[in-house]
Amino acid sequence: MQNFPTIPEAAAPEPGLRERKKAQTRADLERAAVELVLARDLDDVTVDDICARVPVSHRTFFNYFDSKEDALFGVRRAWGDRSLVAARLQEAYDGSVVAAVIQTLFRALPADTADPALHEARMLIASRNPGLIQRKVRRLDDLRHGVVAAVAELIERADAADSAGSVDSTADVPVEAQAELLVVACIGAVRIAVREWAEAGATGTPDEVSARAVVIARSLAGLARR
Repeated sequence: MQNFPTIPEAAAPEPGLRERKKAQTRADLERAAVELVLARDLDDVTVDDICARVPVSHRTFFNYFDSKEDALFGVRRAWGDRSLVAARLQEAYDGSVVAAVIQTLFRALPADTADPALHEARMLIASRNPGLIQRKVRRLDDLRHGVVAAVAELIERADAADSAGSVDSTADVPVEAQAELLVVACIGAVRIAVREWAEAGATGTPDEVSARAVVIARSLAGLARR
């Protein structure tokens, strides 16, 4: 029998009791979805199964996620929260807007889901179910407004901090348009990198796949300088 990745318990966050309980319930639902889909076919896992595993009610489940796929990949309504996305982008930013966007997209939000074992398990599931990547991309596209707005802010800060004084070839393009194009390109790059990883036998690490996505995104004209 194949050995699946062990998914350790998520550490409790620091806020008050109510927020800790909510964060723990959300993390438990994500972990339950991943563990169930690792053990069975995706189509054989239902929201009922996930709720029973935690256990919580349907109402509680839908307070956190819109579908089992959202729970599986930790895709939350928080993606539409401009301030939260901006904070995660700033944490990831290390001189490259492209790398920061891809890392944020790749690792998901918020930071308490950045568990390497959980991420590895999700990638394994994605490699078995190629259609899930398209679903995740469509879901992120639904919540893209908050991401685009946050990326626009990061681009403006990065440009303001650039003291090179070089001519900006994108100066006549609104920063919001630049941000939307960059987000679309990065989402596509993540999808391609994960597909390549799956086709190669799912042998690379999450960091290697993320780095590959950065290379793919930077191959597009106009993004390399970011």
